[in-house]
Amino acid sequence: MNRIIIILMAIMLLITATAHAQRRKKNDDTLTVYREFATLGRWYLQQPLQVNVHFGYRCTPAYAGNDSVDTDMQLYYGGNDFYMQAEGMEQIVNDSVVVMVNNETRMINLFPNDGQAFKKFHETMALFVPDSSLQKLAQLYVANRNDEGQGARRIILQSRTSVTGTDHLKEIISITYDATTHRPLAYHHITRSLAPVDSLVYSRLAENSAYNGRLISTKVNHHNLFLVVKEKITDCRFTNISHGIQGPPAREHDRVLRGENGEYGGAKGFENYLVTTNNQ
Repeated sequence: MNRIIIILMAIMLLITATAHAQRRKKNDDTLTVYREFATLGRWYLQQPLQVNVHFGYRCTPAYAGNDSVDTDMQLYYGGNDFYMQAEGMEQIVNDSVVVMVNNETRMINLFPNDGQAFKKFHETMALFVPDSSLQKLAQLYVANRNDEGQGARRIILQSRTSVTGTDHLKEIISITYDATTHRPLAYHHITRSLAPVDSLVYSRLAENSAYNGRLISTKVNHHNLFLVVKEKITDCRFTNISHGIQGPPAREHDRVLRGENGEYGGAKGFENYLVTTNNQ
């Protein structure tokens, strides 16, 4: 009997030690994922940087006031130079001026550079990676990492909280990236929140199975309140990221030239564009 008890105790100790080791390994693995995710937040800091990206944005439900975007963009950032091109629009920024070119309307607008363009670029890129503090990430998200094959990995962050009254997570972030260079290949981001809708919209959405579990009807001060879980979805596919190009695709003098009288006019190829200057 004593021998049996000893054997059982040894088995229990082995099970406990194994479970502890598995928990520790899981914690270490999770911490590794958070660290790798934080590393992804620094890929765009190396300058100069040129990025070609297909950008998509949509909001569901799609009712008035919710725009959708599906376009190819080209971005360049070199510290003192910034260039963006999308859908026939160009934005050229240097230390002193912002040049906005609309090739469809053949108009060029000039603004003094107050530093906001560079600030907005950093804010835009920061959207791809939230607060990269490991403690902050661990507080807000559950992390998973998968090998996608051909040298690619994918990290998925899921928020630890759900939209009030539903089982839908508030946020899901997915980044697919090159496991060696940590350059992003694709980015998918969903944010969810409650939004009020009128009774007609609510009734129409209730007929759509895609909104099962996303609709809430309640009473507040004897008034009916209709809510829907609104989703904002951002998709990006990075088709090129380069740090070797030493200048933007276009500079200020490629679009406008300043005459002897101080007035701006279109540069070669842009002579028939209307050029306006905003000094505000």
